Amino acid sequence: MEAITYYLKANLVFIALFAIYHVALRRETWFSARRAWLLATAVLSLLLLRCYHRSTANPCSLRSTFPESVATPADAPPAGIDWMGYLFYAHLGVSIALLLFLTVRCANAFRSLGAVGDEAVSFFHIVRIPTNTKAHDRDTLVAHERVHVQQGHSFDVVAYEIVSAIFWSNPLWRIALRELRLVHEHTADAVARGSHRNYDELLLAHALGVPTTSLLNTFGSSDIKKRIIMLHNTRSPRLARRKLLFALPALLLATLLASWQAVPSTSPASRSADALVFAGVDQQAEFPGGMEALARYLGDNVRYPKAALEAKAEGTVYVAFTVKANGNVTDVSVKRGVRTDMDEESVRVVKGMPAWKPATAKGKAVDAQMTLPISFRLGQEK
Repeated sequence: MEAITYYLKANLVFIALFAIYHVALRRETWFSARRAWLLATAVLSLLLLRCYHRSTANPCSLRSTFPESVATPADAPPAGIDWMGYLFYAHLGVSIALLLFLTVRCANAFRSLGAVGDEAVSFFHIVRIPTNTKAHDRDTLVAHERVHVQQGHSFDVVAYEIVSAIFWSNPLWRIALRELRLVHEHTADAVARGSHRNYDELLLAHALGVPTTSLLNTFGSSDIKKRIIMLHNTRSPRLARRKLLFALPALLLATLLASWQAVPSTSPASRSADALVFAGVDQQAEFPGGMEALARYLGDNVRYPKAALEAKAEGTVYVAFTVKANGNVTDVSVKRGVRTDMDEESVRVVKGMPAWKPATAKGKAVDAQMTLPISFRLGQEK
């Protein structure tokens, strides 16, 4: 199923980018770069694979797409259990439940800000400071929480929570979220520390009683030790910039690897020169008997999978294959699928095709890459 393949690739991109962050930036004081990298990691994991498509076409092959062929319910043979489909919907169900729980948590966070509390917290544009705080300490707490509000840290957290709910089976997303929240605290500490002479002591005084799963930006967060260590870290931002420059090629490599798709091919040594180079096309590859014969073949052989029929599933499977110079059909694969049983049925039918009349260029037979759409529709006649 295409969705599962995308899910796995997106997680591989995320793991690669988060590993780069862990090695190159995690201990640096360049907090804006650390925040940007963590946010970009989530965005790229979701969008990168949709923005970059490596061509699977052989530069010396012909490409052709046929009109859509429609398969309708018939005497379908018994189909096996679609375990991949069940796995997908089970994962989707957990993600939906987590997103609903996140909605409840957001509502509770807003509600808690209206109550009296002992912690300085903020959520989106709302800030709560304990009423029993000393005046000088209060100014520092306000300065700290104002950074969270002005820089939109709550938007970061909620967005990461949403992505973490989608990719809940990968625990590294939760670790990255915790790291992002720590970067938020480092950023606010760097601004607020100048307004208080004993900022370390103020942190310790507010360090207890904070739930680690809270959505709120809390002054006394549970990573107090790391925050105090970072306050005294004087590492030069220039070093972080140099590390980032070294990390960018790794980012590009991760991008290319994630977007790469395997292309069935043979070695150049096994091909003739005539099959590799041609300037024009004399004739496209043709199914024996033409398009009408192809339509009859598909109508006689494609069977609506039983599980898909029971689930009332519809869709179009795009099958890619190569008609070799000798007419044989090879390299059959699903270019864009619907669900596992429909994809497998489409591949089975294409693999069972008889030899085609090969395409010709300059009067000689050449390989041709084809795409055949097979549509599964309910309530239609064949």
